[in-house]
Amino acid sequence: MKTIRNVLPESWSLVFSAAGSAYGVGLLGLWALPFLISAIIHDLQLNEAQAGLLMSAEFGFTMLASLLVAPFMGRAPRRTLALAGTLLAIAANLVSANIENLYALAAVRCIAGIGAGLALACGNAAVASAKHPDRIAGHMNVLSVLLMIVVMLGYAKVMALYGLPGLYYAMAATMAVMLLAIPAMAQRALLPETVIASPAGGKGNVLLSLPAVCMMLAMFVFQARDTMGWAFVERIGTMVGYSGDELGVLLSVQSVVGLIGPLLAAMIGKRFGMSTPVILAVLLTGGTSLAYVLGEHSKTMYTAGVMTICITYFYALSYLTGLAAELDREGRVVAAAGSFLSLGLAVGPAISGGLISLGGFTLAAWGIAVTVILTLALVSVPLARIRREHVVAQLAAAV
Repeated sequence: MKTIRNVLPESWSLVFSAAGSAYGVGLLGLWALPFLISAIIHDLQLNEAQAGLLMSAEFGFTMLASLLVAPFMGRAPRRTLALAGTLLAIAANLVSANIENLYALAAVRCIAGIGAGLALACGNAAVASAKHPDRIAGHMNVLSVLLMIVVMLGYAKVMALYGLPGLYYAMAATMAVMLLAIPAMAQRALLPETVIASPAGGKGNVLLSLPAVCMMLAMFVFQARDTMGWAFVERIGTMVGYSGDELGVLLSVQSVVGLIGPLLAAMIGKRFGMSTPVILAVLLTGGTSLAYVLGEHSKTMYTAGVMTICITYFYALSYLTGLAAELDREGRVVAAAGSFLSLGLAVGPAISGGLISLGGFTLAAWGIAVTVILTLALVSVPLARIRREHVVAQLAAAV
């Protein structure tokens, strides 16, 4: 019975509304990224670096919108903001599908990014209101993987039949479905009864504390590493001999297998503390990225890397989101960390596109290796703060 309780979420409405807002709207561009990059290159006749820059502009505005509202997440009307952001993103996607001018398209994609950023901040901030943020994050990521399965299967067919305009219509339709879940989101922050104070520091400067800054930077580097490879996973697959349909099946299968990652995070929780799962997660995600990026000449290595993308990514994201939520239960740090996740989305395709143009996928792999080391160094600071706070709490309880 205890195991079953660990698997089930403490609040279904919290999980569905937060996941719909943060992942179904805020990060939908990430799941669709391989198809968007390929369609942009094919339909707009751009190279890898140019396509990466177009996507980077969109994700950059997602980051800016998310970061600007993060400091107000303790008192902002989350549900209203999330709904407004979703409607803005839907409208921008519908307009994008009917634009042929590249510069006009870039401008509208930036507006889509703003809408996604508002939804992302509100969805992530909701996690901090849970009694066990790491478990809620795990449950959210289970739903995110299910969405990814639909995206991998459906968007591959849409791209083949209708190209880039079809993908934008598909994104608008997907976000419209999320409007069914987002109204269940709490309008204001609900602090758990067990929380006495935010461990990261005072109310005014929580986002400027060293653990919070390192947490945000860790999210940025972690996501940049993921997107550096993920943006070109479809193109590498074509290089090693997969057809478009075969890649759609492969990516959807890895999404199904990926359910293991967040389920493990939800069940294990903090049974082994936070440090061991977080460090393991960073190393595993790095190994996965290197496997499929360096797999351009090995179909077996590429396939093995792709099959473990979802397992490692969502396992890691569950713990990193939980760690950010632990630093501040009003949701400001986790909302800001989500915006830096968007910044990683923004710069990842541009960095890897540039590296690939200069030295092929081997040079991109070296860049990924550097980001893994940086992420480990950055997460060590918030992990040390959480450990100290737990020791202080245990000593206070003993007295």
